[in-house]
Amino acid sequence: STALVHYHFDTKAKLLVAPAERVASRRHERRARALSSARGLAAVDALWDVVASSVRDGTERAYVELALYARSDAAAAAAMSRQRRSQRAAMIARMPALLRELGAASASASDELTAALDAQLDGLSLALLTVEDPVVVRTAYDAFWLTLLAAGQTRRR
Repeated sequence: STALVHYHFDTKAKLLVAPAERVASRRHERRARALSSARGLAAVDALWDVVASSVRDGTERAYVELALYARSDAAAAAAMSRQRRSQRAAMIARMPALLRELGAASASASDELTAALDAQLDGLSLALLTVEDPVVVRTAYDAFWLTLLAAGQTRRR
């Protein structure tokens, strides 16, 4: 009922901050867990599976809608930003080991690689949301990782 909404959230802005926190938290936790739950190529594949399933289950669409709302609401923006920082911290910590598992060294700082990966994942999610061919989007994802790995190849013969 409207009375319960007002009782629990007081304002419309507070009502929208709660799902912003939940959706962002779920999205970011799933991505970080995918990278940390497997090794090497299995982690890369697990991350793709999380992105694809987040599009299918509506998490990505909700995240995009809430991110657009957050552009005009400081509280929602802060909630989403906290979650993104948490995800990035987990990814930054995981990136050097993941690259070693894949046979590459870090060509850049982990925070820069993580920012690039995060931006790539956001772009791929948007491509999937706009009904881009999933095979083409997966190919772009694989090309991103191949480029990252090629940049960090060590010379061993």
